[in-house]
Amino acid sequence: MKYAENEFTLQLRNRINKIEQELRDVTIKLEQIYTPLFKEKNLDLYINFEVTNSDLFESGYESAIIIFINDDAEGDMFSLYNVVVWKCTRTFLGMGTSKKLFGSKVIGDLVDQAIEDIEFELETHLKDFLELPD
Repeated sequence: MKYAENEFTLQLRNRINKIEQELRDVTIKLEQIYTPLFKEKNLDLYINFEVTNSDLFESGYESAIIIFINDDAEGDMFSLYNVVVWKCTRTFLGMGTSKKLFGSKVIGDLVDQAIEDIEFELETHLKDFLELPD
């Protein structure tokens, strides 16, 4: 769901913080469940909730869940999966820009899936990789 800079309110900030915290909890839970299963197959599993900036409404801020799977022995990457939760960018004439140009706008993009749907999507990716039955 896209938000214009004039829609950046305290209510939106609180909503984003709540969603991010719930998804941090999901990543911790999934990591605890699936890390041992991946270790059995000699694979390393990294599930992280990453944030690239400190201010939610500043251009360049991005929060995302990242799943990284690689071979324990050889270090070969098998899978990289990314779910962007909130991303704030500056645009000028519809194109991204890092400079604050006259007429440029800051927009935010918030994931529009329910927490349960995101958790299901992440878990499905992990199960598919391990080929586990439901």
